[in-house]
Amino acid sequence: MKVPDKKKCIKLLRENHAPVHIIKHCVKVAAVSLFIGDRLQKKGIDINTDLLMAGALLHDISKYQSIVSGGDHAVMGAVLLETLGYPEVARIVKCHVHLDRQINKGERIDEVLVVNYGDKRVKHTDVVSLNERFDDLMLRYGTNSRRQTRISELFEQSKKMEDLIFSIIDLDPDSLNRMFRRKD
Repeated sequence: MKVPDKKKCIKLLRENHAPVHIIKHCVKVAAVSLFIGDRLQKKGIDINTDLLMAGALLHDISKYQSIVSGGDHAVMGAVLLETLGYPEVARIVKCHVHLDRQINKGERIDEVLVVNYGDKRVKHTDVVSLNERFDDLMLRYGTNSRRQTRISELFEQSKKMEDLIFSIIDLDPDSLNRMFRRKD
């Protein structure tokens, strides 16, 4: 499996014109995802932290291009990473907005699920609750009833991911907010 290291990920983000604020968001999602991944590993869950880090750092690699030209940034990023020879990272990027499966009790937790959840907990560069994050998403993107329904469905799926993850790592979800509180 070919996985870019952190330095290569940042280089790829810059080469693909990711603005500084998107890079900072990706770095924070990586920190949250790695924290969760480390906790899951300590509970015996098989998580590849190199893959987790790369997927989290690169999850918004095509966000800027999608804003400029339109298109689904998750799919665009996955296609780009496939062409660069990173198919496992591409799968994470493709599924970071819309998970490729339903969440059920006892679901296998993998890197795709952790990055998807980690992204849902980071609003810009702040770690926030799912409620706060989805209130913001609804405000910014819930421009019609179809989008509002989709955002509500993503919220419900994210709650299931949260319940699954935190039932294993023996923390409460608010602990992420406290662990990553900004020190201004």
